[in-house]
Amino acid sequence: MKGPRTAKPLSTTLAAAALAIVLALLIPLGAAHANNGPHGNYSATTDACAGCHRAHSAAAEGLLIEAVPNLCLSCHGAAASGAQTDVESGAYNGAGGGDLLGGGFVSYQGVAVTSSHSIDGSWQNAWGSGTTWNSTWDCLGCHSDESGLPWPGAPEWLKSPNALPQPYSGQNVMMPLTCTSCHEPHGGRNYRLLQQRMHPPTMQQEDPPGYVLVTSNETGGQNPDQAGYVPDYTTPRYRLGLGDWCTGCHFTYQQEVSVKPFNAEDGKGAIIRYRHKMNTALGAISTGLPLEQKDGYSSTQQATDQLFCGTCHYAHGSTAVVSGLAANVAPTNDSALLRLDNRGVCQDCHQK
Repeated sequence: MKGPRTAKPLSTTLAAAALAIVLALLIPLGAAHANNGPHGNYSATTDACAGCHRAHSAAAEGLLIEAVPNLCLSCHGAAASGAQTDVESGAYNGAGGGDLLGGGFVSYQGVAVTSSHSIDGSWQNAWGSGTTWNSTWDCLGCHSDESGLPWPGAPEWLKSPNALPQPYSGQNVMMPLTCTSCHEPHGGRNYRLLQQRMHPPTMQQEDPPGYVLVTSNETGGQNPDQAGYVPDYTTPRYRLGLGDWCTGCHFTYQQEVSVKPFNAEDGKGAIIRYRHKMNTALGAISTGLPLEQKDGYSSTQQATDQLFCGTCHYAHGSTAVVSGLAANVAPTNDSALLRLDNRGVCQDCHQK
């Protein structure tokens, strides 16, 4: 795979994933890493709990000393020093510096973002989130207080206002995303502390069974919760599972032909939709965009390297500019977290 291009980030006001992780405010340690510091691998007499929690005097739910996302940003924010990953500016402040792979929530490479995932708990549409079964209640059909399967990090599921009756699938569920909707602050089995509760219909690897496993080609990246893991925040070393993980929320985007009629809010109503193939090897097609390398990291593109959500989109925020025919395209009507201006991500591969 060619070296990463200086690509402008592109964002969608999706409600599906945001990378600000809960870090410690009070821990007198150096900057923390994933599955380190306050984020996992705890000893029997750990002091990490006190970085974020109070047993009898907490100021926020979850016995937190401050509510998310402010707690997360107290370490991962632009003005903070508790972590080397500044997710607001999309900057890595560790040795050598560089740009974070997910873009930034406020700015990226010094430019204000034009689209981003939400982290403040405000209700946003999760585009493409419709289910494949006959449901007017979307994900709430299973994940509710009544069912006993509430969604951690987003406890206030409501019926989506644009859900359709049978035989259409519910769609564009609204979610109040925060950092912990996507990330597990106490550490875990997945790359970048991604939550282990995603269960889309198609998964290339699972752990535990039925839930997506996301791994990388970083040192120790197939077991990031174990000793020996060394994160690389500026080089795309994606291995497998991240594209599947995204479709835990953006459910229908795995369907090349929609299972049920779907309303993409483009004025055409609920009809069968056709989508770009995902998780597919590019073969002889060459691109400078990041790919998943399931056979191991290589600085040059391999025939088995595959397209995934992160090939075209940033996870956090994008500075991409959209104009002309690329402007105001439904359903996002913004830069949709794209990595390149307009439809540069299409041309990068297809070279028409």
